[in-house]
Amino acid sequence: YEKLRSDGIRAWVVENSRIAAVMTASAIRSVREAANSQCCRAVTAASDATKTCKEAVRSRMTALLATSKKTLVTAKAKAIKASTTAKTIAKNGHVQATAVGAAGGAAAVGAWRQEAIRKERV
Repeated sequence: YEKLRSDGIRAWVVENSRIAAVMTASAIRSVREAANSQCCRAVTAASDATKTCKEAVRSRMTALLATSKKTLVTAKAKAIKASTTAKTIAKNGHVQATAVGAAGGAAAVGAWRQEAIRKERV
């Protein structure tokens, strides 16, 4: 109060305005630094999350690729085995005779059935 009385109101307002400006600038700097720090942390967290996601996807793709290759090899081996077995069975004379007999029997039954149908229509 004494400074106000001795220097006058104008000087007192100017001095207090400067103090307020300095305090405001300091507060703005602090807020800016805090915002910048939080922004950096958010960017780092997003980057880390992206890296983790990429690593997980790559790991899963590698596992799927390995499983696919293994399945392909197994399927190929089974197909070769089935083909070999079918060829072996087809070369067997007993199987050939059975197949011919079954085909002949089927033809005879089919002919007999056709004749029966023809007779029913008449």
